[in-house]
Amino acid sequence: MNSVANKYRSIFGDAVLALAPMAGYSTAPFRRICYDEGADFAYTEMVSADGLIRGGEKTFEYMRMMEGERFTGVQLFGSDPAVMAEAARIAAQNGAAFIDMNFGCPVKKVIRRNGGASLMRDLDLMGRIAAAVVETVEIPVTAKIRSGWTAKDENYVEAGLVLEGAGVDAVVIHPRYRTQGFSGRSNWEHIARLREALTIEVIGNGDVTDVEDFIELRRVTGCRIVMIGRGALGRPWLFRRIKDSLAIEAGVDVGPEVVVEGGIGETVSIADFMLRHFELTVSWDGERRAVSEMRKQFKWYLRGVPGAKEYRLKLMSAADADMVRSILRSLKEELVKRWRKLA
Repeated sequence: MNSVANKYRSIFGDAVLALAPMAGYSTAPFRRICYDEGADFAYTEMVSADGLIRGGEKTFEYMRMMEGERFTGVQLFGSDPAVMAEAARIAAQNGAAFIDMNFGCPVKKVIRRNGGASLMRDLDLMGRIAAAVVETVEIPVTAKIRSGWTAKDENYVEAGLVLEGAGVDAVVIHPRYRTQGFSGRSNWEHIARLREALTIEVIGNGDVTDVEDFIELRRVTGCRIVMIGRGALGRPWLFRRIKDSLAIEAGVDVGPEVVVEGGIGETVSIADFMLRHFELTVSWDGERRAVSEMRKQFKWYLRGVPGAKEYRLKLMSAADADMVRSILRSLKEELVKRWRKLA
């Protein structure tokens, strides 16, 4: 067995859960928390291949990894086979566990550069990019696609076969069309059909927000590995809940149930996760940047939490790190009081 196959097995062999690449969100601190909560592997935010070979400092920042990250891949986007191959070589030299090629991003600024989901309209170019990257690096290579540009142009099976033929090790499909963006429901039947058509690993993705979604997606598609994106924002403990569910199904005692708010069992406050996330970001980016960068993350943590509006507004206007810590301590006290009343 060659070295790439061995590396693939070490990363993906026993994996069931991945954290998706999400621009502005799947930062090193968030990846670290998700790893601690049970994610098996993760991806950086999307990295421009053009920016990487130009040596852009900000582009290299996206590839930085925090101590405690186990298997983090670098996701690249671009439209030139030679540029993508060189960017993959640079990423591999800078610690990428694997390379992922983004052929699914629906964002206009990426599409305008013929990147992301734009490549779903040019499978020949997609194949040449994939082949160039596979030939250049000695680490696993994966790709993420969509169902197609539009429903009329549905071609995910054809894209998957092109990528398999180019030597890609696994394909992730987000089963929406580019024209859908992130609206509507993802079509898990597309994942199932792609899995039936390919011999390489197909990783399922789309609309997994709880344990039941994870179980149902695997049932419908037959996929072993599920990638979770927006469902983990503000809810990184979702990975732990899924892993605990799988362990219980296998007859393993996982101890007392961990509940974040309400319910019976050991209480882990949302505020504890928020503070942990904030402190990791402080250690990574410094206090000033952490205060501003965490605002969008805090919104996800407090989404749907009754009575959280006051704390959300305070966190959005907090002037410094000490103020953020004080607000989170007060929030924890409020949530613990509420849990005790419910219990």
